This record gives sequence, C-alpha cells and structure tokens, in this order.
Amino acid sequence: MDDVAISVKTKSSVERWKRMGYTNVCTTNTDLIKTHGRGIVFLVVKPHVRMAVFKELDSNSFVDTPLIVSVMNGVDVNTLESEVSLKGYPSNCGLVRLMTNLSTSVCAGASVFCTSSFLQQKKIDVIMCLMQYTGICLKIDENAFNAATAIAGCAPAFIFLAIEALADGGVLGGIDRSTSIKLATQAVMGAAKMVANLKKHPAVLKDEVCSAGGSTIYGVKELEKKGFRSALIEAVHTSTQRSSGLI
Repeated sequence: MDDVAISVKTKSSVERWKRMGYTNVCTTNTDLIKTHGRGIVFLVVKPHVRMAVFKELDSNSFVDTPLIVSVMNGVDVNTLESEVSLKGYPSNCGLVRLMTNLSTSVCAGASVFCTSSFLQQKKIDVIMCLMQYTGICLKIDENAFNAATAIAGCAPAFIFLAIEALADGGVLGGIDRSTSIKLATQAVMGAAKMVANLKKHPAVLKDEVCSAGGSTIYGVKELEKKGFRSALIEAVHTSTQRSSGLI
C-alpha cells in the first residue's frame, strides 16, 4: 500500500500498521508531510489534540496538498477553516468534514461529508470516489451532520446489540449459540438488503411479514409494549446531542 502514508505516535503502532501492509509509516507529522505531503491529508485525531497537530506543522506544510479531510467528531467546517487560515495554510487547500463507520472495514460502510464553501466539484468527486470503495457515501448539509453521524456512525453498535439479543432469544428457545448468531445475522442482513433493493418503506415490508394472528405480529406487539421503537429514536437523539456537545 505504497500510496498511503500514515503518522502515528509510537513505534509499536508503526509495527502494527506495517504488519497490515502499510510501508510508509512515520512517528511525526512533520516527517509525514515532508516525505509524502503531495496527496490528500486525513486528520484522524481526537478533537482536543488537533491544535497540537497544527502547531507541529508550519504554513508551508500543505503547499502541495489539494485537500484536507477531517474525521474529527464535533468540529465543524467553519471552525476548522478558521484554524487552518490562522496557520497561514493556502486558500486553495479545500476542506472536507467526513464521518464514516466501522462497517467500512468490510466495504459496507455508510459515510457522510460536507465541505468548505466553494469547494471545486472535482475535489468533491475525489472524496465520493474514494469513499464509495468502502460502501455508500452521501454529501449532506452540515446542520444535519451530527444526526447523520448518530445514524451512520453509532447505529452499528445498536444493531450489534440487536443481533446479540435476537441470538439470546434463540438460545432461550433451545438453539445453540453459534447457530443463533448466524440466523440473527442473516435475518438482519436480509432485511436491510430488502429495504435497500426493493425501495419499499420499512413499514410496508414489516406488514408483509406480519400475517394475521401470526407469531410475527405477536412479537411486534411485545416490542411495541417494551418501547423498542422509542428506545432506538432516543438512542439516535442522545448520540446526536453528544456529537453536538450538548451533553
């Protein structure tokens, strides 16, 4: 993977990335930019350490960089743009705010991004092209970014919980754990694929499964009684507030 260069903090991290096939791994951002600074720069750090990263680099660091992509939660484009401008970085260096999720590791991710004003379409196309290799990628308005992050970024954890709980139900019914997980996983994947491919509203598909007086509608009744739908709504809402810094 010679086209990708990475900066990490420790030598142990260097070795870990190299074991995964990445040959260009540095322990300082200065070395990274000096040696490989002609490509797209991804800022993948915790928000509270970003100024230390900027401090480490001077105004000449991004002269040959066409695009800076931030994957920092809660840092909006205007904030990043002003911080970059204060450092004297070139005005033609476009800024993108990106959030993706764990499922990109299996090329089934959901990524969203927004951009600085007047970013050239060809640079937007580059981001779309890069991220579509990892799943779907959507450009959205920044005022919806935190909510989109809660759905795309946090929802995999919610679904993992659901799969685990479905498997627990299977175990309770006498199925072994391994088989229960396989069945629950396939049921979730199949349902998601139907929504994606058939373009039907989830409620319509749910009604197609629920035959009159059948076991499914009894299960749905129990989920409604226990607040399943409301719990998911509140989970997304709370995650959105957290991303917005409100809690």
